[in-house]
Amino acid sequence: MKKSLKLAVLSACAVLGALAATSCATPFPLGCLYTDVTMPGSIGSGDFEANRYGSASCYSILGWVAGGNASINEAAVNGGIDHVSWTNRKVTNYFGIYGIYKTEVFGTGKALGPDQTLAPTSNPQK
Repeated sequence: MKKSLKLAVLSACAVLGALAATSCATPFPLGCLYTDVTMPGSIGSGDFEANRYGSASCYSILGWVAGGNASINEAAVNGGIDHVSWTNRKVTNYFGIYGIYKTEVFGTGKALGPDQTLAPTSNPQK
């Protein structure tokens, strides 16, 4: 009896140790049940002047299906920003099942008239 208890405790320690050693590193803090963090992104011009805000997001379901466009360019276009000052990344995840990854862009842009719309700029390198 004493020998089987010792073996059970040793086996449990081995399993827990193996699980701890195989944990995955992520580019953001990840909660097992719920995650809601905002992380710094990149700095554009570094002048910290902003009169506009834009965002873009993508999603992931169970790590099996993912979609969306969370690029800095998409967020800038959505906010009418032509000069990026800084960006943030926001991550929200529910039970590891559904995740939302959002890029926030802060910067300056031209004021739009009442009949003007935002349109993506063409990429001259394509």
